[in-house]
Amino acid sequence: MQIGIVNFLVGWIVSGIAVWLALKLFPGKQKAESIPGAFLTALIGALIFWVFKVLHIPFGTLLAILVWLYALRKIQGVGWLGAAVLAVLVYLINALFGLFLPTLL
Repeated sequence: MQIGIVNFLVGWIVSGIAVWLALKLFPGKQKAESIPGAFLTALIGALIFWVFKVLHIPFGTLLAILVWLYALRKIQGVGWLGAAVLAVLVYLINALFGLFLPTLL
């Protein structure tokens, strides 16, 4: 149980940093471009994907992505294209972190 909590917290911190970096790279002023806003965005994204995973909904990953894009739109005040660009940036930054973090931990 403790390992699951630690994994969640580490994942949330890494994702929060990735969201914050993506918001800084994305041109324009988003509503929640601050670090707390980035961590809120990362937490909501994690909860969305967790709910779809737990419920075993058919095509759950695709639906979770659409719900997360909608959440990004609302939280950051961007359009669908802006949410998609942010999502891709977050994915790429997380992938880059994934290359280095296992060797650091």
